[in-house]
Amino acid sequence: MRTLLVYPRFPQSFWSFEQALALVDRKALLPPLGLVTVAAILPQDWEYKLVDRNIRDVTEAEWQWADLVIMSAMIVQKEDLAAQIQVAKRYGKPVAVGGPYASALPQEVESFGTDYLILGEGEITLPMFVEALARGETSGKFTTTEKPDVSTTPIPRYELLEMDAYDNMSVQFSRGCPFQCEFCDIIVLYGRKPRTKTPQQFLAELERLYELGWRRSIFLVDDNFIGNKRNVKLLLQELKTWMIEHNYPFFLNTEASVDLAQDEDLMALMVECNFNAVFLGIETPDTDSLAVTKKFQNTRDPLVESVQKIMRYGLRVTAGFIIGFDGEKSGAGDRVIQFVEETAISLAMFSMLQALPDTALWHRLKKEGRLLDERANINQTTLMNFVPSRPIETIAQEYIRAFWELYDPQKYLDRTYRQFLLMGEPQHKTSLRRPSWVVIRAMLTIFWRQGVLRKTRWTFWVYLVHMMIAKPRNWQYYLSICALGEHFLEYRQLVRNQIEAQLAEYLKLKAAQDEQNTYSKAIDSKTVAA
Repeated sequence: MRTLLVYPRFPQSFWSFEQALALVDRKALLPPLGLVTVAAILPQDWEYKLVDRNIRDVTEAEWQWADLVIMSAMIVQKEDLAAQIQVAKRYGKPVAVGGPYASALPQEVESFGTDYLILGEGEITLPMFVEALARGETSGKFTTTEKPDVSTTPIPRYELLEMDAYDNMSVQFSRGCPFQCEFCDIIVLYGRKPRTKTPQQFLAELERLYELGWRRSIFLVDDNFIGNKRNVKLLLQELKTWMIEHNYPFFLNTEASVDLAQDEDLMALMVECNFNAVFLGIETPDTDSLAVTKKFQNTRDPLVESVQKIMRYGLRVTAGFIIGFDGEKSGAGDRVIQFVEETAISLAMFSMLQALPDTALWHRLKKEGRLLDERANINQTTLMNFVPSRPIETIAQEYIRAFWELYDPQKYLDRTYRQFLLMGEPQHKTSLRRPSWVVIRAMLTIFWRQGVLRKTRWTFWVYLVHMMIAKPRNWQYYLSICALGEHFLEYRQLVRNQIEAQLAEYLKLKAAQDEQNTYSKAIDSKTVAA
């Protein structure tokens, strides 16, 4: 079976970093870990080719070569997923689709012309799909409520990737999260009981990437890496030895809950294993909103202290923030700005709340008759898909203003500088690598843009020189985060333009509806009077 794996294109987003990646001749931040894992689970006597459309287009020869096309997508990729399914059908190819989008909204994905829906986690449903193909079935839906034992998951087929095109590689240790946040679809897709791989299994995946020549950052895609702290610590003890033996070939980063700050042994172990960053779901500094959305783990300790404690251990904190929770008080956007500035979080992902399919929030809003669209699209350029508890125009205006201010070039540079001054440095030493011409060119570009052309010119050089003196092991890392600011110079304008356009359309439709309701009431009054 000649199998073509196709990963749809992402729209421009907070995480796309096009301008920053272009500096180092890379096309995408992360590879499609799901598809290379699919290729490892499917029969190994099949032939595979993988095309990530965030890297390049599928060639006509590749479409012609394939006996079968398999795609995976998140909801945000739905537009290109639909387009690629149509292309595959024009070539007469059977199409199978899985992943988070298909699992959440199977009817919608089926309507695009999909032949096979492979829902849930592939360790269980992919063998069902293969058996159906062996029986000659030309369509089908394969699903399960069972959660697989991920300790049986094979090493992903990383060799299928065009590895030089990516800034980071991806690995996974666990699936699931023990918490109950109302808006989160992770617990819907993967459950509340974190399941982990074995340390030996995880290290075998790192060893495979090492064999393939990878020597840059690796992102652990776990939605909450510390969901099972006992197993994480067992992993880290063995990972620490592996890193020493291999002379720390990778920097690692991941996602975790903010209760990481409560476990000093765990933070110390992560830093010893060459973790240098962690994404935290802060969501909001408003404790009332955290309670409404059932994110109780963020209310147990002061958030500012927790964030700064994690950074002092040497983990750069990136955080997610949301505006639009029920009962939210006016000025929520300003409070997010205040929190981000106080904690010196350089990268603060900020978006308006979306009710994702099948989440507790989605079910509650549907019951209350407040859903405007039963689908959702998690992007920073998307208006809310439900009627919030305060005027949507107020929320949108606060959001636009906050996003614009957070990513003002000078304020971003100031925060990055303060964050790295606060951060601890790695305790171990690694041998210096000779920088490539691409890296040197990128550095010179940043020097020119941020140190000469822009208003940051007066502080850029002062900050950089001080960082080289105060944090000699972190100054190159600091400069790389400065470089990410190139993305937001353009992206904050895109956020403003698209949200303002959607808001104008929403208000126009609302005014027309209000006018129609007023007219209908007037007619009803005349009818009653008559």
